[in-house]
Amino acid sequence: MEQAQLIKAFTATVQASLHGLDALERLLEQEQQVLASRDAEALEQLAQEKLSLLKQLQHSIDGRDRLQQTAGLQPGLDDGGRLVDALKQPALANQWSELLERARRVAELNDINGRLVSQGQRTTRAALGILTGRPEQQDTYSTLRRGRRAAAGYSLGKV
Repeated sequence: MEQAQLIKAFTATVQASLHGLDALERLLEQEQQVLASRDAEALEQLAQEKLSLLKQLQHSIDGRDRLQQTAGLQPGLDDGGRLVDALKQPALANQWSELLERARRVAELNDINGRLVSQGQRTTRAALGILTGRPEQQDTYSTLRRGRRAAAGYSLGKV
């Protein structure tokens, strides 16, 4: 592949990733608000949207990885940075820096949302413990509770 073609194709994958990360960042911000409001229906809808966005984003990552391999490099961000440096294109270098920063912000937002989910699960377990008289250490979603009588083990009518 000629260098001009490589630059054009690699730039397109970086731009597609930037677009996907931008949309994912907005969605994660919405998810954070929904997690705080505990709207299960909205959360389910956002989860579907997030899955769709992640699939779209994966296409641009796969394309970028293939281009890196074509250039004799390994897939991933480290060798992507090496390719950007080797291509010596200032606009591409700026977009690559923006991609790395946006990916960092998205990962940070996702971590925050994960902590909110964990906090919600702890609150739910505590509430179930109070309502059922069972100790809190039993995980609501534990695989040990998925037996035939798992649902029968809880009775909200018994206090």
